[in-house]
Parts: sequence; structure tokens; C-alpha cells
Amino acid sequence: MWPLLLLSILTFACIIDRLIFWTDLRRKSKKIPSLILENYKNNSNQFINFLKKKNNNPYSEMLINIFNMNFSNEKDFEKGLEINLINMNKEFNKYGNIFNLTISISPLLGLLGTVLGLMNSFSFIDLGSVGTNTKEVTGGISEALISTAYGLIIAIFTVSFLSYFNSCKRNEIIDLREFGVKFQILFFNKSPK
Repeated sequence: MWPLLLLSILTFACIIDRLIFWTDLRRKSKKIPSLILENYKNNSNQFINFLKKKNNNPYSEMLINIFNMNFSNEKDFEKGLEINLINMNKEFNKYGNIFNLTISISPLLGLLGTVLGLMNSFSFIDLGSVGTNTKEVTGGISEALISTAYGLIIAIFTVSFLSYFNSCKRNEIIDLREFGVKFQILFFNKSPK
């Protein structure tokens, strides 16, 4: 039962971290892309400085990284965009391995607790006397089954949040890609040919 408790605490802390991250990012994502595009339209000379001031979001980070690649044409820009989206995907998937491990291992730890609890309960059975240790045996069995239920609850809870986080990640990658294409069109239409 202790490993399940430790695993659930670790997973819960990771879930809280990701909830804060995605809530904050979704709040920023409503304003930042249009602000960046508007700033580039109005003042492209000071644009990099503007991005560096606003670098605590994936949109600014992506453009800063692309500009650091020194692209010379639209193809290079597109490659830079794809590389940055792959890197953002890694960042968005933070704690994904912990969540997958929790989903896989918590039911197994629960079953292990059940087996060990049942073995302990059966040690109370005295074959020579009938009905003398029923409270110990039934109490041990119910305690053993609790660990299975706890393991399943942890897995179900984690699967629910992982599904939500994957949905947030997919939506943010789509928004970043759309933003990148809009900026690409704006940049190459504004640049002298």
C-alpha cells in the first residue's frame, strides 16, 4: 500500500503542475498571437526586442528560435517551424512518462497488495478449528481488496487527466502551427524581394 500512496502523491503533484501550466498557457494563448502579429506589422525593426520581452510563451519562443536559425527562404522557415513544433511537443508532454507509468503500474501494485493481504489473511486460518478466526480472515480479505480498488482509482484518475492534457497539447500544437503559417505569410509578404 505504501508504494501506491507514494505513486499517487507523485502523480497528483505532476497533475497539479500540468493543470497550472495549461491553464496559464491557454489564458495567454488568447492574446499573445494577435499581439505578436500586430507588433510585427507595426514595428518590424524592434520586433526581436519585443519578442525577447514576451518570451515566456511558446509563440515568442518559437519565433526567436526560428530567427536564430537564419533562414533565407520560405522552405527554411517551414523547416524551422517544424523543428520548433517538435521541441514544443516535447515540452508540452512533460511528465508524460510518469503518467504512463502510473497508469500501467498502479493496478499491478494494487493486485500485489491484494495477493499479499490474502496470503496474510489465510495465515490466520486454523485448519483444526472451525469459525474461530473468521473476523481476522474476513477483515484481512476486505483490507486486501482495498488496495486493488485504490490502484484502479489511481489509474482511472490519471488516465482522465492524461487524456485532458493530450487534448490541450494537440490544440496548442494546431494553434502554434496556424500562428506560424500566418507569421510566415506576413513576413514573406512584407520582406523586400
